[in-house]
Amino acid sequence: MTLDQQAVPPSTSLENSTCMNQLEQDRAVFIGEKYKTYYQQQFEKMTTERPYAGFNIAAFFLGVVWLFYRKMYSYVLMAIALMIVIGMVETLLEIEGFGSSIGLSVAFGVFGNTLYKHHVDKQIAKIRQLGNGDLTAELENHGGTNFIAGLISLLILLGLIGLAMMTS
Repeated sequence: MTLDQQAVPPSTSLENSTCMNQLEQDRAVFIGEKYKTYYQQQFEKMTTERPYAGFNIAAFFLGVVWLFYRKMYSYVLMAIALMIVIGMVETLLEIEGFGSSIGLSVAFGVFGNTLYKHHVDKQIAKIRQLGNGDLTAELENHGGTNFIAGLISLLILLGLIGLAMMTS
């Protein structure tokens, strides 16, 4: 092997490197300012052997509100459906307590970053596949956060908690 062959990696490595750099850039645009300060480091910790990284405090404490805030609406529907099923099972079995709520909070905290990475990468792939106009504008529009949705869901949650406390 000549010195030139040793210095230059195969073209597939260069292509993979270019794709990874582009994905990093797309993630930074999609997520916004929080990418460089938090999510990039968390995403880098994830591997196929360890599909989760760190503990997301916001996801732990806010759960569904965090999902709304991060525009993960399909996960909101799944989480609410799961909560309804768990609530029905608890009612049928006459189980009282907060075990399932604490369990869901821990699951959100442990797997929040994994869910978010999956969501981000899936949305980026969908936007790239559609290729409608300005990629950066599309990534910014579909990504980022939705403060209003997060606030409304928080107010609804607080209202439901207040209602539950008044009836018990």
